[in-house]
Amino acid sequence: MNLLLFYTSFAIGTLAGSAFLYSMVIFSQTLTAGKGFSGVVFFFLFLPFPLFFLYTGYLLDRYPKKWILLGFQSIHMFVSLILFLFTDAIGEVPYLLLGIAFLNGIGLTTVLPGRMAILKEIAHSHRVVFHTILGNLLIIVCFGMSPLFVGALKENGSFNDVFLILACMHLVSIGMAIFLKVNSQQAEVKRWNVSEVIQFLTEDKVSRQVLFVTILSMLALGPIQVLLPKYLRETLALGELARGTVLVAFGPGLFVGGVLTIFFHHVEKKGVVLLTALAVSSLLFMGLVPFDRVLFTSIFLFLFGVAGGIISSLLPALLQKRSSDQIRGRLLSLYTVCFQFTPAVSGLGSAFLGDMVGIPNAFLLMGIIFSLLALSAVFLYSELRES
Repeated sequence: MNLLLFYTSFAIGTLAGSAFLYSMVIFSQTLTAGKGFSGVVFFFLFLPFPLFFLYTGYLLDRYPKKWILLGFQSIHMFVSLILFLFTDAIGEVPYLLLGIAFLNGIGLTTVLPGRMAILKEIAHSHRVVFHTILGNLLIIVCFGMSPLFVGALKENGSFNDVFLILACMHLVSIGMAIFLKVNSQQAEVKRWNVSEVIQFLTEDKVSRQVLFVTILSMLALGPIQVLLPKYLRETLALGELARGTVLVAFGPGLFVGGVLTIFFHHVEKKGVVLLTALAVSSLLFMGLVPFDRVLFTSIFLFLFGVAGGIISSLLPALLQKRSSDQIRGRLLSLYTVCFQFTPAVSGLGSAFLGDMVGIPNAFLLMGIIFSLLALSAVFLYSELRES
């Protein structure tokens, strides 16, 4: 019953958080501002990660994870309420959106790793890898479903309605999580610095390579979140609901990939599966836009999602398995920086690149770079291949 309560709260909060990120991107694209503004907003959504992850990781290792998690999720609810109340004012002064995006990012720095770190205090220790994969599957499915969810809300309402509903979802999620029974396992952590994590990564090549693969795999997500919605609206002339319907193909793909991971999570050499999925995903990325057909975009997005679901399920599971209780919160916070801030950087760069060379050419150039990096990782990361 406790796990059911956790996953229900988890799902509602995660869907609201993912829908907020997508809403911010498409809302910023409706405002009159400078070139690449949506990319800048997307960047500010994740800018707090490299600035604050050390402190939030320390909080998770030192204090009760449940209350730290709920406190930071309250920031999400507060930010959504601000946008609901001041949507028109932000339309007149678009750059106010950057401060709001940054504030929401502060909440993300702890909410995302916090939900993963608290799993071991709710689930049985010997099931932590399984529940990490299951929890990550829930994250990626909610992320994939968010465009359709927002598109359906926006089709029959305004951005004010969208942000109000998201605030209410966070309130429900927080209210449910208050009743969670948690077996506190706080370790004695006297320092907030990252030296222990650095020492661990210096000694453990596999975990270090997992973080590098996290960065490589997330590079493609920025252009998909920033450029692809713009491509569907401007090049293929799709409305809000139709655009959301195309983008939601990513969700079922992520789900299938996550389910496949559950079936072979007992496989010894998970690194081989991880690196293979990385190489395949980089090739699929190049098929998203060159055909100028909605069907082809949806198919490639689905297949890219399958590979992405496998990758994003295996990454935290490998780190959970290899890390100790004393550093888990900080290590997962560092992983979350790689997982979340990398798309912010690539999304910002892709926004400007798309304005300079056009969206199809931008996808082609980035796809070639991603493929070369992925293939290099396959050959160079021998320790990960053996894990």
